[in-house]
Amino acid sequence: MKRVIHLTFWLIFCGIAPAWADMSGTYVGKGQTVAVMVQIVETGGGNFTGRYEQVALKPDGQIEDTNATISGARNGETVVAAIKAADFFATAVPVSGTYRGGTLHLTGGAGFVLNLTSGEEADFRAQVAALTEQGQQIIDARTRQQVAEKEAKLEADRLSKLQNLTGRLIAFNTKADQMLPKFGPVEQQWRAITERMRGGLAREQSIYGGGQAAVARGQITVALNQAAIEANQIHINTQGSYQMFDFNSGQLAHESTEANGWCQGTVPDSLSTACPTFLEAETAFAKHVSALRAAFAELEQV
Repeated sequence: MKRVIHLTFWLIFCGIAPAWADMSGTYVGKGQTVAVMVQIVETGGGNFTGRYEQVALKPDGQIEDTNATISGARNGETVVAAIKAADFFATAVPVSGTYRGGTLHLTGGAGFVLNLTSGEEADFRAQVAALTEQGQQIIDARTRQQVAEKEAKLEADRLSKLQNLTGRLIAFNTKADQMLPKFGPVEQQWRAITERMRGGLAREQSIYGGGQAAVARGQITVALNQAAIEANQIHINTQGSYQMFDFNSGQLAHESTEANGWCQGTVPDSLSTACPTFLEAETAFAKHVSALRAAFAELEQV
């Protein structure tokens, strides 16, 4: 018995430690938003090398895959290593930790902490698949939110345009009601000028001779020219009014055609109150436009 005890002390004194299990193998770990796999091969003398892969789920749902190499050494349970990304210009990240009972614990700068357990690559791939699905759910949720926000903005814009257009239609209808009674007096004014010119022409044609007769005919001619100028000025004013009416009514009609589509079929709640008011104003607008065009056409004929 004493011989065995002395032999053990002699082995320790000479620096011969008990043999540690080879840590070659695959180690996997995961967090809420990350999956990590380290595949290690011991090369002898406590040294090892291998591959490091990390898949991280970003806040926007995208997946970030990092591939790197890992190399280092182990002395008993103590592990010292460096992780270097595949990028040629990347800087190696020093890590250290322990290897105990199939569990690899590594820490480094900037909050780098890994707790990996012996496993299979299939375990890591399953974790990656779960993160990918989680990321897709985030992307889908963000997409739905963006669509909802876009739809809400579209409805808000349509409501604003619809209310503005309705106000302009009502203003047009009010102005049209004020304009329609004015066509009769203008028509009577034209007819009166025509009668004056006919009467003047008849008087001019009935005056013969020179002297005072020629002077009288000249005065009538001047009066006729003045009447023609007066009639032409009324015509110019009427044409200007028609051009303005035609432009404004055309613009309103174009906008109403688009807005009418917003109020057909299933109407959003945001437009449920504005649409009936708009449709009523649009119907009245169409009637006023028809009446004004007829009035302008008749006046032009007169």
